[in-house]
Amino acid sequence: MKRRDVFTGKPVERKYQYTPAVIAVRAGLVFVSGQAGWDENGDMVGIGDPAAQARRAFENLRDVLAQAGCSLADVIKETEYVTDLALYREIARVRREFFPTDFPAATLVEVKGLFKRGQVFEVEAVAALD
Repeated sequence: MKRRDVFTGKPVERKYQYTPAVIAVRAGLVFVSGQAGWDENGDMVGIGDPAAQARRAFENLRDVLAQAGCSLADVIKETEYVTDLALYREIARVRREFFPTDFPAATLVEVKGLFKRGQVFEVEAVAALD
C-alpha cells in the first residue's frame, strides 16, 4: 500500500470530512492537514486570544503526529497561516514551546481569512518517519 490514512478519532474529523494526515509509505513521509485551534468537536478555542488558539493548534498537530507514529521532532517542514502578522509575536512565543530546537523548514503566510469564524491561525506540516 502506497498510502495510509491517519485519524485521531476526534469527532471533528468526521464533522469536516477530512483526513488529518496521510502517510506516503514508500517515501517515509507524513503529510499533516492544517490544524486549527479547535477542540475535538471542531469548536474554536481562544477566540480573541491568538496564543491560546496557536497552543491548541500545535497540540492538535502533536496528536495527529503521534497517531502517525512520530512526533514534533520529526517535522521537517511546516507552514503557518495567520490572518494578521501583528498577531504573530504572541504565536511565535507559543511555537517555541513546541519547537524549542532543531527547527523545521518553515513558511509563514498572512491570509485574508481561514476556515472558521474567529480563527486566526493554522499550521500544516510534513514529518519524516524512521
